[in-house]
Amino acid sequence: MPRPVAPGLATRPAGRWLGDRSTLLAAGFAVAAMLLAALAAVPGPWAVRAGALGAMAVVGLVAMAVGLRLNAPPRRGPWEVLFLGAVLLGLGGWAGLDRHTLGALAAHRAVLPEGLVLAGSVVVAFAVSVLARAPRERSTPDMVLEALVAGLSAYALLFVFLVEPGAARVHAPAFARGAAALPGAIDVYMVAVALIGLLPRARRSVAARALLAGVGLLTVADGLYLVADVRRAAVPGGLLAAGYLLAVGAFGVAFLHPSMRRLFAGRFAPSATAEARYRLVAVVLAPAALAVIGLTGPNRPADQRVVIGVLGATAVGLAAVRVWRAAQGSATNEARLLHQATHDPLTGLGNRSFAERSISAALAEGARARDGVAVIFLDIDRFKLVNDTHGYSCGDQLLIEVGDRLTRFFDRRGAVARVGGDEFAVVLFPVATEAQARHEAEVAHGALGAPFDIYGSELLVSASVGVALSSAAEPTTDAETMLRDADTAMYQAKGAGRDMVTVFDGSMRDRIADRLALEHDLRRALERDEFCLMFQPIVSLHEDGPVVAGLEALLRWDRPTRGLVPASFFIECAEASGLLTEIGDWVIREAARQLAGWRRVPGTEGLFVSVNVSTLHLKSHALAARVRRALAETGLTPDALCIELAESTLMENPAEGVGLVIRLRELGVRLAIDDFGNGYASLAYLRQFPVDYVKIDRSFIEPLVSDDAADATLVAAIMSMADAIDASAIAEGVEHERQERVLRELGCDLAQGFLYARPVAADEVIATVRAMSPRHGLRLVTGDGGAGRPRR
Repeated sequence: MPRPVAPGLATRPAGRWLGDRSTLLAAGFAVAAMLLAALAAVPGPWAVRAGALGAMAVVGLVAMAVGLRLNAPPRRGPWEVLFLGAVLLGLGGWAGLDRHTLGALAAHRAVLPEGLVLAGSVVVAFAVSVLARAPRERSTPDMVLEALVAGLSAYALLFVFLVEPGAARVHAPAFARGAAALPGAIDVYMVAVALIGLLPRARRSVAARALLAGVGLLTVADGLYLVADVRRAAVPGGLLAAGYLLAVGAFGVAFLHPSMRRLFAGRFAPSATAEARYRLVAVVLAPAALAVIGLTGPNRPADQRVVIGVLGATAVGLAAVRVWRAAQGSATNEARLLHQATHDPLTGLGNRSFAERSISAALAEGARARDGVAVIFLDIDRFKLVNDTHGYSCGDQLLIEVGDRLTRFFDRRGAVARVGGDEFAVVLFPVATEAQARHEAEVAHGALGAPFDIYGSELLVSASVGVALSSAAEPTTDAETMLRDADTAMYQAKGAGRDMVTVFDGSMRDRIADRLALEHDLRRALERDEFCLMFQPIVSLHEDGPVVAGLEALLRWDRPTRGLVPASFFIECAEASGLLTEIGDWVIREAARQLAGWRRVPGTEGLFVSVNVSTLHLKSHALAARVRRALAETGLTPDALCIELAESTLMENPAEGVGLVIRLRELGVRLAIDDFGNGYASLAYLRQFPVDYVKIDRSFIEPLVSDDAADATLVAAIMSMADAIDASAIAEGVEHERQERVLRELGCDLAQGFLYARPVAADEVIATVRAMSPRHGLRLVTGDGGAGRPRR
């Protein structure tokens, strides 16, 4: 039987426990290092002795090894090098304990301890440089150059002003004098590297903060050691011990904390542009300061002049390289930014700005040479289908290859640009005639005729192409106008059926002006409440005479300058301008409000109203919420409202259509499939939609005036499909008695058309219904509103 596991342990991932354990170890080690440092700094019988210091160094190295193994960073190399440097520093310090007396620079300088310390300092500096660098960034060499200048300058200052005065008093040998300032200079190099590379990461990485602290503490401790070694000041041994203990503790924390695994994560720039400028100024000033130091000391010994001269020359060389890289980087960045401003990042072609510049340059040259300029505008037909079917990566690759083809055809004769998502422009100069411009557009159109091989799939695409031509007779033409005209011609080609070429003419501009005026008037029509509804009765064919079952609401626009305008005149403009959804909301609310008033007339309780919603409405996930709000505002019962859904829209995406129908059905409203028969819906698809009515398109009703049995058979088949899903059939466009007779014989449930009544205004509805049923008054089909049968 397995042992039970505590709930808390069972749900916590192993990585979290590893992180917690490493964090606790890092915190414990930091506390221990600070306590030992405090004991070392305070004089007294409890002060930490040399043996304890050695033991702490060993513990620190063990902590580093444990952290490296426990956290297992993805890039172990730099951490292993840093560990090796710490080992060398520890060995050098241990080897020099009994061979060097602090403050006696000239006496008994052993080569082995000094060599180990210098080797350890170099190794640690190299490891810190690697840990502080920005992977894959150009700024990494700049960081090293700046830190080298800082280190060289620090060495010169330490040697001249600290080591040499002390060495002169004790007659120290050249090796001791030269080596004494090296650790401090290396420390300054590390501090510069850490500030440039690690400081930006310190906010999100405890390991980076610990490394910064370790480098800083080591620099302070080495500086105090040098001051004491050259006898410039008396430094207590306890203070030195505390500094080294804290440095060991900081490095141990960097190894133990789990954030050391993420120190290299992601790309980052080590510093902001302003900070980089300040550092560049410091890099330039440092060699200048060394030159001033060398020139302002006329009595300076020759060896000091040699050191300053060599170091100054080296610093000048490094500074010159850094300045050259800065200038090169600035030029590169400027060129890159300029290229990005005028070129498309995906295809590498020029963008819209590039196209406009090319057109402007061609127009200027054409004005001088009295030649024309042609702009060809291409739009890939149904490009969204490529993305939806094959994925966006395939769509991007298709755009790249379309750009390549156009470039191959026009590279030496014009400029090719990608000016939109799937839109390309070709600027050609010179072009003398409209016939030549059309020919070039046909060439561009034909360039896309061959299949594209995209990731192993063969894609056939077409393009709608528009072309605009300028001439010397039109000096006021500009780049923006030409692009707009070519774009307009392209949309004319797309509206005429796609996959064709259209040349712009002035009438297109007039049509655009009319379209803009229509859109403007539509927006004002909403504000001024200029829309109204007409209502056409829907009658039951189960009675001897026409009996009203419901009404279909039809949108009209009472335009001040043209009178009543049918929806077919402005519906496309309203959809393109984004107004159709708002207009549709008004239609639903107004139809529900009107019906709520009529149903208060005695005997009209069974009347329902049918509203045809737009394609945009059907694709809106908020349609159900809008219908619910309209019912709540008007107080109309849900079963008195029928929402007509276009068959073609439902069949575009049957899964979404079913979801929409279900959401509306949950509200309790009635549903109808409008214009049935035009969308090629099969019975298998139709069964997915739980609707109340199937409206037979008028194109199937019109032929019933003849004696052709095939026409009646088609209508009978549609009615059978409706019956199979427990829906009632509504015949649209009934205008002749023979049509009604055939429909009655076939058992059709409901009908509407001019045979019964034309659409009437809201204030004429009751009178129209009364006139249609003189023997029955206002007797309406009640109950299910003509649905005819209970739903199974």
